[in-house]
Amino acid sequence: MKETLIRLSLIIILPVLCGILFWKYLPIASSNSQDLQKDREMAEYIKRVTNRTSEGLTEVQTKNGVMVDLQGRFQNVFLARLDEKERLRTACVTDLEEANRFFKRNLETGQPLAEGLNNEEESIYEIAERHKMSPEELIFYKKLIKDFQEGNLGPTNANITIINNDGPNEGFNDPTPVSPEGGNNGTTLGQQRLNVFNFAAQIWGAFLDSSVTIQVRSNFDPLTCTSTSAVLGSAGTIYVIRDFTNAQLTNTWYHAALANKQAGTDLSTTNPDIQATFNSSLNGNPSCLGGFRFYLGLDNSTPSNTVNLLVVVLHELGHGLGFSSFVNGSTGQLFNNLPDVYTTFMFDRTQNLYWNNMTNGQRQASATNNGNVLWDGPNVRIASSFLTSGRETSTGRVQLYTPTTFQSGSSISHWDTAASPNLLMEPFITTGLPLTLDLTRQQTRDVGWYRDTNNDLTPDTITNVTPSSNILAIGSTASVTWTNTGGFNRNVIVELSTDGGTTFPIVLGSNVTNTGSFSFTVPNTPTGQARIRVREDNFVQPSGVSSNFIITNNSNASVTVSGRVLRSNGRPVASAIIRMIAQDGSTRIAMTNPFGYYRFFEVPIGTYTFSVTKKGLSFQDRVVNITEDTSNLDFVASP
Repeated sequence: MKETLIRLSLIIILPVLCGILFWKYLPIASSNSQDLQKDREMAEYIKRVTNRTSEGLTEVQTKNGVMVDLQGRFQNVFLARLDEKERLRTACVTDLEEANRFFKRNLETGQPLAEGLNNEEESIYEIAERHKMSPEELIFYKKLIKDFQEGNLGPTNANITIINNDGPNEGFNDPTPVSPEGGNNGTTLGQQRLNVFNFAAQIWGAFLDSSVTIQVRSNFDPLTCTSTSAVLGSAGTIYVIRDFTNAQLTNTWYHAALANKQAGTDLSTTNPDIQATFNSSLNGNPSCLGGFRFYLGLDNSTPSNTVNLLVVVLHELGHGLGFSSFVNGSTGQLFNNLPDVYTTFMFDRTQNLYWNNMTNGQRQASATNNGNVLWDGPNVRIASSFLTSGRETSTGRVQLYTPTTFQSGSSISHWDTAASPNLLMEPFITTGLPLTLDLTRQQTRDVGWYRDTNNDLTPDTITNVTPSSNILAIGSTASVTWTNTGGFNRNVIVELSTDGGTTFPIVLGSNVTNTGSFSFTVPNTPTGQARIRVREDNFVQPSGVSSNFIITNNSNASVTVSGRVLRSNGRPVASAIIRMIAQDGSTRIAMTNPFGYYRFFEVPIGTYTFSVTKKGLSFQDRVVNITEDTSNLDFVASP
């Protein structure tokens, strides 16, 4: 019996990345019956694909887990329009009401709306709007292209295959002759489109690790389009699945590609993993968005009156790979009453609950709990210290966007606008946005795309972290070595702890080429509890930590060690034997006086094991790093 799958296409952006773009112009009513009919067709399409209820959807138990056919629901629709100055405006929406506000008219009746989506920083959006996404997402994907071109993403470690789902003489098979563009040397329109998709697949393949081929069923169709507005396209996972073999979380919905990665096998061999559909009408035709077209170059540029297709395809593939939540933020309803992997990292500090542990009513209230819903993933926490606001200092959690009025498509799915410096995934971008990936990559790792270079289903690790000596002199040149497992070869960060590994506040080297060794100058941080941690740069794992070692002002110095031996009731123990054993095995012995005191003179800096013996009494051995004169090294007998 053929397995039923859960189909989920996100039109242009899943809530995690979906950026809403805004404008400030007067409402425009449909001017004729033909436009009104087109609007109504668009309204029906939006209502159908943004349906966020699971009513009528059936869970199917298969040998690989529980799957659900979404029947085209849970999509996010990417829209575009030309304003009165012929400038392109775009938005990603998750319901018809938001679409109406974007167009400033009721698509079903044609009546103008007095109030639309608002953004006081409109000028910053103009370039991003030409790319059909928010500025934060544009920067993320353009940086991803740049990193790939410069070889900074590493070797391709996930195979992403584009399946041509177009018929003869259409879409990818369109025979229209074209000239080379931006490094794309295809000779036909169809071939250049396919080249863009394949190039995007290579970039994502270098960004991720998976032993299972990721299949993307792709096509170009003439989607809804008028002279001033258009549906640009859609993309997303074809099904979701839970409780499969090796799932990191049970009773939790996963996108197909991410589930396959964790399972190490194709959980549905009869179906691709991602569906991507783009508007073939957006090809310079004046009747479609005023003649805008997709730019098909591979060089990361965007000429006038074009949309960079490569950036958009990267963005859409990202949605299919796992950037979304299936919860209905307006009602708090989980998909089929179970959380998705994204939801499990959402934490409300007012309620002190994660979203997957809340009731529908609690989630509904949390969605508008401004400033108090945070992303609580380990990779985001470890990388968020650069934020001066919008971050919980004690934990590293980062605030999510939860304004007091719920905004479908923006609420929950973005970082809070309170974050400073500005983050890529804020719903509104202000000046000063850095050209970096900031916390987006960490969020990807949090949801389950763990590093597995050789694709053996075992996360890569770093082991045998060892400093060049157990005693390092301040200001000297030292080194640390480590072993990479699983073929791990990404750049690393080397950090120093002075409190036995509780914290690692000192960076010895960042973005270090991973050769298995690193040299550094020993900082002026004397301690007997130094440790070095080596981990993938900007991520929690892979990671390895050394044993304790000593940092001292003078490794050749000798000091005095003294203390007292006491009974459990606090009375002194006379004639007790204290043994001080160095790491080379050499032993020194002292005896307590009648008042329980002992002392060792001229003790070299180092690590020692201390043991105490006295007939009738029992003492616990202690390992102590001696870095300076030490008194009050007391030993108390067990009761």
